[in-house]
Amino acid sequence: MSTSPTPPRQWGISPTPPEPQRKRSGRILLALAVGVALLVATGVVANGSTLDPGPLPTPPVGDPAGNTELSETEPEPRKAPVPDLAGMTRAEAKQTLTDHGLKATTKYRSTGQYPAGTVISQSPKAGTDVPPDTTIRLVVAKTPPPRPSTAPPPTATPEQNCDPSYPDVCLDPAVEDYDCASGSGDGPEYVEGPIRVRPPDRFDLDREGDGVGCENG
Repeated sequence: MSTSPTPPRQWGISPTPPEPQRKRSGRILLALAVGVALLVATGVVANGSTLDPGPLPTPPVGDPAGNTELSETEPEPRKAPVPDLAGMTRAEAKQTLTDHGLKATTKYRSTGQYPAGTVISQSPKAGTDVPPDTTIRLVVAKTPPPRPSTAPPPTATPEQNCDPSYPDVCLDPAVEDYDCASGSGDGPEYVEGPIRVRPPDRFDLDREGDGVGCENG
């Protein structure tokens, strides 16, 4: 019986045993799983950056056309008719205008047809519709200056010291101040009017400058 010869053994070289088939398949599956996981993660990040851009900026409040500044038209002030002030005293007319939300300015006119201190006319006229705070111009009657007397003026005696600016009365120039008896001055001396006033009006009794002082007494 013949036997095949045994190949000679090489000393110092260890033969490498073949790798099992199951271990190699496991490594392949693990590599595939890792690759799929990376692809999925990359897709989620990409989708997230595309689909979720973050909160959108809130547009400024404006009209539907996109204008951010809206024009606001202020409503016109409510108008009211001017009351009829003719025949009222100046104080009554001013109070009536105040109650209606209006203002007053006064101008005096010398006349003998109306009682002194009463309203002769007004502008704007009664019934005119005006907005609040409108100034109404009043014309108020005042006593006309007295007619010159034909009698000669009284001659001052040497004992009298009278201010020549007030020929109808004797006002002492040494007195600190004179006020009209019907006014609101604080004196110390007072004068009953009306009286004629010549410049210079040292005691300021003719504030209208018409040559008559203390028209209302």
